[in-house]
Amino acid sequence: MRSTRWSAAYNELVSLSRIGRMLNEPQDISFTEIVKEAVGLTQGRLRANNIPVEIEANLPIVKVDRARIVEVIQNLLDNAAKFMGEQKNPHIKVGARQEKENWIFYVRDNGVGIEPAYHERVFGLFNKLDPNSEGTGVGLALVKRIIEFHGGKVWVESEGVNQGSTFCFTLPIVL
Repeated sequence: MRSTRWSAAYNELVSLSRIGRMLNEPQDISFTEIVKEAVGLTQGRLRANNIPVEIEANLPIVKVDRARIVEVIQNLLDNAAKFMGEQKNPHIKVGARQEKENWIFYVRDNGVGIEPAYHERVFGLFNKLDPNSEGTGVGLALVKRIIEFHGGKVWVESEGVNQGSTFCFTLPIVL
């Protein structure tokens, strides 16, 4: 178990270090396609925990490194599923809204939530709020780095314990 965790951490660190040097050519793509691909990649955990994912209709076209943004959504979906807690009716929603020259995308869940004091900390490298939870503590740092490389910013909104979480990030509007 320990060597598996270290192996996963190593692979995530390598991925983190490559951002900025190995960017795939940005392409115009429907954000709906990105979300559907990420849902497919996380389907095992979602099905195992009976968690439906609602995808908002008419998500915009974005100009991004497809593989990296799929990785962002995959990570956010996986975290939402992992931290659902004892929720009787788990649910995840992915959507977007326009604000000035950016799209604000979000992954919202009705899981365990995050106390406001920890909103910034969750994006730190190896910062796990629950040291006994599965994972390496690299995933959200990777999400932050990918979004920042695309010229966006990322944050979390949550009122606290058992209030769910909404992870938001911006990407520029494609003209």
